Amino acid sequence: MPVFSLSAELAADTIKPDATYRCKVIPSKDEIDMLLARFEYIAVNDLVAELQIRKVARDCWDIQGRLTADVVQSCVVTGKPLPESVDFTLEERYVRLVDDTTSVEVDLDGVEPLKNGFIDLGEMVIQSLALAVTAWPRATDAAEYTEPDSVKSDHPFAGLSAIKQSTNKN
Repeated sequence: MPVFSLSAELAADTIKPDATYRCKVIPSKDEIDMLLARFEYIAVNDLVAELQIRKVARDCWDIQGRLTADVVQSCVVTGKPLPESVDFTLEERYVRLVDDTTSVEVDLDGVEPLKNGFIDLGEMVIQSLALAVTAWPRATDAAEYTEPDSVKSDHPFAGLSAIKQSTNKN
């Protein structure tokens, strides 16, 4: 089974009708670092996407698979590291867009366009990972409500705040 990195793009026309193409996507160390920066994760471990790609119609390809990973994010309240195991089902449809004004319009909701004839496997895996993890991770012992930090006197609206406070006293 071929193994690709997150920079992988697969030429859609290499997938033959009535055949299933199987592959894995596993990021390199540099690509993991990119994920940490892009999504502000603390760590991403054991990220693997196992994919099956089929040409299901003219200019239309379906991808099904499974994404697994161990991700560590910061609690949105405490900043405490929160580990999470991800096991996510992937289902995507890619289509070739045609610039033909005489053709029938097709609603593209739920499908992805090919990128110059290629399926961007890496970006599909990246976006799926972002969807699979908890959007706002919160530690179980995090306070329900938090008070805002004290207002600094050198922030851009400090003058307006002072005027507001003086008018409220009168």
